[in-house]
Amino acid sequence: MDFPRDSFIRQLDGCNSQFRFSIIEYTDNLIKQGLPVIFSLKHLAGIVSVEYSELISIKDHIDGYYAYFTIKKKHSSKRRRIVVPYQNLKRIQRWILHEILDKIPIHPQSKGFVKGGSTFQNASPHVGMSFIRKFDFKDFFESITVQRVYGIFLKIGYSPAVSHDLATLCTLKLEEEKYQSLRGYKQSCFRYLYNKPKAVLAQGAPTSPALANLICRRLDSRLAKFADLNGIHYTRYADDLTFSANELEKLPTQSFLKKIVEEESLQLNYSKTGTYGPESRQMVTGILIDGEKPRVPQKFKRQIYRHLHFCEKYGPLAHFDHVMPGYSHARQWLYGKILYVYSIEPEIAKDMIAKANALDWGLL
Repeated sequence: MDFPRDSFIRQLDGCNSQFRFSIIEYTDNLIKQGLPVIFSLKHLAGIVSVEYSELISIKDHIDGYYAYFTIKKKHSSKRRRIVVPYQNLKRIQRWILHEILDKIPIHPQSKGFVKGGSTFQNASPHVGMSFIRKFDFKDFFESITVQRVYGIFLKIGYSPAVSHDLATLCTLKLEEEKYQSLRGYKQSCFRYLYNKPKAVLAQGAPTSPALANLICRRLDSRLAKFADLNGIHYTRYADDLTFSANELEKLPTQSFLKKIVEEESLQLNYSKTGTYGPESRQMVTGILIDGEKPRVPQKFKRQIYRHLHFCEKYGPLAHFDHVMPGYSHARQWLYGKILYVYSIEPEIAKDMIAKANALDWGLL
């Protein structure tokens, strides 16, 4: 809903001239950017259609509005820790994402979690280069504190009080009471979050990727400038940083990048740093780039053809009941895999689509 600027200004008639000016300046700055005008937490509650008392409760006890669980990492015995907001908090965070964060420009070299960005867009600039060097952030979201998120909203133009409230709604501090309510392995898994002295971005919050991209604008600008000065390529997809060049010595060293990353209050994950030359299998965000154009790994395509073969032989229902018992979205899952291939290698995907369309999917 658009802010009723004219009628609002009329209501300020009779107010102190300096107060009136500061309020009009505040609203006009936000309106100019296409952002919602917010004066207070109570005002925000009305905008997002939430009872004020409920919004206060969410803000003051935010760790109680998340579900805590773990999922197994691919190709590893370790588990990924996930915290996902409950529906009432998620709805508020989605509003903040769509109405505020999505309207703030990020750096063009940031390719993840942004409209028009993709793993394909991230990999494409590096195709055909002789050398690539990849870096990864350590605990990316959990390294970004509530103070830095507060700074984002403040810089956009929101008041200190509103910026504090928005930052609190987008971050998580696991307090004693909630931590003690976690049982068994969950408590040990989330001890790292409990030990954080300040609130940080939550892994499963819809606002976290956009906020992380905004936090990284200066980092991206510095690294893109380095790449431009040296005639090399740089892209970032979430916590994956990739540089490519035809001359190895032009790539940034680990010590150089460590200095810049730490100046931006982030850390490198040294176990995921790697350099790949012409004789190596070069892959960026899951896409092969050691050729004339980006390619999906052969293993991924073989798996799709394998599913299509057994669906044709035994029928989709029998096949997926065998390999994914109880999974009710197998058809969407397989087509999703095929569409991913289509986004990178459309000619190969067309053959897959033809085979999938020829199947008798029945009730799937």
